[in-house]
Amino acid sequence: MIRLEPGGRDVDDAVGRVSQLMEHMLQKSFFKFRPCDRWHPTINFYETDDAYHLCADLAGVDPKQVELHVEGQDLRISGHRPAPTPEGAVQVRIHVMEIDHGSFQRSSEIPTNVDVHGIRARHRNGLVWIEMPKTISPR
Repeated sequence: MIRLEPGGRDVDDAVGRVSQLMEHMLQKSFFKFRPCDRWHPTINFYETDDAYHLCADLAGVDPKQVELHVEGQDLRISGHRPAPTPEGAVQVRIHVMEIDHGSFQRSSEIPTNVDVHGIRARHRNGLVWIEMPKTISPR
């Protein structure tokens, strides 16, 4: 048993080591081989004079695998991204796997002055851009 004196160097060293261990455990790479059931793509949300624009980072996702749903004031993006693998590889050993894959879903609240019937989406360079035109007057 090691006795630690309050305020002593041993306590400071122990606290530092525990902090480093916790930081390491909370890093995404610590959970290298534990894929989540569902992941959430990152988004940016912009506003122009006549529309709102939501951009979702969906690199590696086939646009045919992306679904958009509007329910009330909620816009939901969902789909599936396969795990990336080297082309032509039959068997691989994974050392680090940080790219999320599998089913995904992301929801965003739609501003009240959006014409939901005019919402359009397009895929460009791994990003899905959703344009939500504004109505003339807020609902």
